[in-house]
Amino acid sequence: MLRRDFIMVQIEELGKVIAQIISFRNTSSAHRIPELIQDVHDTLDISRDFLMNTAPDDIRRFLDKEDSGGILRMEIAVKALMEESYLLPDQQRGMLLRAKELLEYIQQTDKTFSLERIALIKGIEDALKEI
Repeated sequence: MLRRDFIMVQIEELGKVIAQIISFRNTSSAHRIPELIQDVHDTLDISRDFLMNTAPDDIRRFLDKEDSGGILRMEIAVKALMEESYLLPDQQRGMLLRAKELLEYIQQTDKTFSLERIALIKGIEDALKEI
């Protein structure tokens, strides 16, 4: 039970960071976004390169951290990847395609169906049409 509580607290805190990143996107605080994304990466002990180049199953296993919270952590990592894509326009298409691939993997692997994930996938598809 303590492990599950720790997972939920960690996910909640990382979720707050992602919400902050999104709220900063088009404001004068946008300069803080790279630092916040790095905080997410540091907390999860991953990098953009890891997310871009590692098989989804391997990402999940790495993020499981002996407490089976890998899917939840992976979803946060994907959201950070999506936000980071806006900072790197020359890499945005590839990053969004990878984010979509990972979200589809999560949707198929997780036992919980998520309308939020479906909306994120649709949002990525719409963004890819504009690039």
